[in-house]
Amino acid sequence: MKQTLRIVLLITATALLAACSQGTQNLRLSPAPPATEGIAGGDQDVGLQVVDRRSQSDLGVLENPNRSIVRLVAAQDLAYSVQLAAAEGLRGYGFTPRLWDDGRQPRIEIGIETLRHDVAVGIPYDLTTRVKLSAVAYANGERFTSQAQTTRTAQRALPPNAEANAEVVDAAISEALDRLLNQELAAFLTGRG
Repeated sequence: MKQTLRIVLLITATALLAACSQGTQNLRLSPAPPATEGIAGGDQDVGLQVVDRRSQSDLGVLENPNRSIVRLVAAQDLAYSVQLAAAEGLRGYGFTPRLWDDGRQPRIEIGIETLRHDVAVGIPYDLTTRVKLSAVAYANGERFTSQAQTTRTAQRALPPNAEANAEVVDAAISEALDRLLNQELAAFLTGRG
């Protein structure tokens, strides 16, 4: 009797875990802009461009209870999502972001070097997000380079859906942008760095 009950419970648990399995997740990203405050002293134009330098377009993977792998992909252009947040951060400093032009000064190019979000199956599920951004800024004939990276971890009792995964990725991007677009970089763009 106990053996039969165990088999029934095992079959039921396996069926429940299989029901939790997911397909590809499309993450709608909307990172928050960095917290910035006026430094430019007015609406100074600045050229802005964000380039996705990653070798693979997927954001990462989610491991299902049955050990199958789910691809995590951005629902929209990743570089554009980061550019919107960066532009808001630059506006906070008092800049007016404009389209990139090799001749425009000041200008800044942000590179997405790494963005990886992985979800490991378990009780609880472990979510790990790694982000590395780079910046090359030009002002008054000079060049300024910097990098920022962050690793964020989270846990969820149930397999995270696309919204939960996007929330963790957004937080990691926002943290890296906040570190990248710091006051030293803003001062350089104003010509006072």
